[in-house]
Amino acid sequence: MKVIRRIKAHWTELTLASFMLPAFAILVIFQLLPTVWTVWFSLTDMALIGRRLVHPRFIGLGNYAELASDPIFWHSLGVTFEYCLKSLVLRFALGLLAALYLTSRLFKGKAVMAAIFLLPYIVPGAIHPYIWISMLDTRYGTLNKILALFGIPPQSWVYKRAMESVVMINSWAGYALAMLILASAITSIPKDYYEVADIYGATRWQKFVKITLPLVKYPVLLSLILIFKEDIDDFTYVYMLTEGGPHYRTELLSLYAYHKAFAYFELGYGCAVGFVIAVIVFVLTLVQLRLSGV
Repeated sequence: MKVIRRIKAHWTELTLASFMLPAFAILVIFQLLPTVWTVWFSLTDMALIGRRLVHPRFIGLGNYAELASDPIFWHSLGVTFEYCLKSLVLRFALGLLAALYLTSRLFKGKAVMAAIFLLPYIVPGAIHPYIWISMLDTRYGTLNKILALFGIPPQSWVYKRAMESVVMINSWAGYALAMLILASAITSIPKDYYEVADIYGATRWQKFVKITLPLVKYPVLLSLILIFKEDIDDFTYVYMLTEGGPHYRTELLSLYAYHKAFAYFELGYGCAVGFVIAVIVFVLTLVQLRLSGV
């Protein structure tokens, strides 16, 4: 009887585990295999045209050695970190302000405002650049018309202020991530702390600095890492608005990998750039897991 019970128990476990097979298959097909191929291609001189497409040559770390002496790669790396840091500051600041608004007891109609705040995050990312192109047009753009009301001359946003433009679009589209994390964390703070602070006559700023920030420091760190991870391999906004220009001013690493692989047909070199991005994301993921206590 004990043997039969064990068989039934193991059979139940196997049955439950079988429900994971579709998810596991998707993970292998769309995550593991492309990663393995990317690493392998990065060790070859594979191209998308010519003899090297059919008969690529194994060159080991040759692509990575070339990356070390590639000035455009290092420029793209610097541009990527500039883009990520500027977006990080703006996305987090907007998300924190929105979270404080949604968790405040001073304002009404917060349910409607929460839906409005989430709209950019819900709208597909491919639509965002088209919305902003009409706003950033030098002659007829909405933003320059607003500047004209204050006597400020029109700006060439897409050309002379390309980095500021893509950071602005990305921050507008992605600040809701920090808003959701921080609003949830602030809501979970016991009200007793604030009631005691009111008894002692603490100002709103003192309550924010002495109570709110210390109690949400881990969600703050988590949101910062998640924002940086999202932006490090960003592609859509820059590709659709500037395509990396002008003069590599917005040539992010993801865009550089795309250009190398599909514009210059150097697939192996492009995969090497992509693998560098993957390593950066992997390191950030480890930091995130460490902070999460996993």
